Amino acid sequence: MKKLVMAVAVSSACLFSGAAMACTKPDNKPDIPDAATVVTAQMVKANNDMKAYVKAVEEYVKCAKLSRADEKREVDDLKKFAEDFNVVVRAFKARSAG
Repeated sequence: MKKLVMAVAVSSACLFSGAAMACTKPDNKPDIPDAATVVTAQMVKANNDMKAYVKAVEEYVKCAKLSRADEKREVDDLKKFAEDFNVVVRAFKARSAG
């Protein structure tokens, strides 16, 4: 019985600490590579980093109980950052095709 109680306590602590971490605003905004010099491997890494960052921000916005204004600001900032990255993606694709 003690083992069961201990297992539940440890599981709960992990669950709650994970939930608390999910509501922390991500501060690891990935670097956007230079469209003129980026190579495929760097573009793949940047894309993966960007996807992870977008997911982290979306999770933060969902759980942080922000005001509507703060939530809108976070989403708008994320959209702007994603568009900046997409400009690089389009330029990289154009450069690679030519």
